[in-house]
Amino acid sequence: MFVSVGQSPRTELVDSVMRDVGMPVEAHEIGALDGLDEEAIDDLRPLPGEARIITVLRNDESIVLSKPRIADRMSRIVANLPSGAYDLVVILTTGLFRDFQSSCPTVNTQRVMEATVMSLAFRGDAIGLIQPLEDQVDELDIPALGLFQITATHAQNANRASLASALLDLAECEIIVLNSVSFDEEDRQTVAKASGKPVILARRLVAGAIRLLLGRPYPPPQPGASQDFTDKLMRLTPREKQVLSLVAEGLSNKAVARQLGISPKTVEIHRANVMNKMEVSSVGALIRLVVSSGQF
Repeated sequence: MFVSVGQSPRTELVDSVMRDVGMPVEAHEIGALDGLDEEAIDDLRPLPGEARIITVLRNDESIVLSKPRIADRMSRIVANLPSGAYDLVVILTTGLFRDFQSSCPTVNTQRVMEATVMSLAFRGDAIGLIQPLEDQVDELDIPALGLFQITATHAQNANRASLASALLDLAECEIIVLNSVSFDEEDRQTVAKASGKPVILARRLVAGAIRLLLGRPYPPPQPGASQDFTDKLMRLTPREKQVLSLVAEGLSNKAVARQLGISPKTVEIHRANVMNKMEVSSVGALIRLVVSSGQF
């Protein structure tokens, strides 16, 4: 189940993610604005001083919403999904800095992005973030990032001039992150060609997390994945792949256990097995390995 901020269906977005997943998966969608009339949607627009998030309506019209109030609504939607109805829930948006309580394994796009950025920054790379809204540059609130070389700017998706302008702000950065699911593969290629630097796309990270959490025994090799990495990944059991993905999101053993319906002690054992089989000594090293392979 894909849960997005706006109205469903988000056909282009979901289809794009599923192409990168590369597995036969039955995808369902629900939008946080589904079933609301125009007045109810207007009530979710940001008040002065409220953090903002941008999404689209069913007619492809962009709309800016109150981040805290739409986050509360999405949290209730996820919590009320029928237990056992889905193998996986995907929170298909960045910018919502919160945990979502779910009765099944969950991919939280914001957590995936945070973990990736922090891991790359910890390595010493200068990271550039491109946000979809100018206000979101000042609202970016990840305290741990304050220790690293992070530069944020903004650009509109599918707008070459806007993306080119953003790159001027990120001239000193070594890796660029398109920090919204609104950015697509064409945007990634535009930025990569113009900058000559590695560009990380949120949609690809989500697809990688889905592959790992579904725990299929033989996921297809992804572009850029080395044979060494593929061989290591194949050593993992389906459950270990699930633990790998959730640990890489920064979840505690207790949170992983809650999503997978197992004990924290069992998670600890699986976690140790993952680190051993992937031949890494820290979660940061694990994330860097998976990101650099193109799997996550």
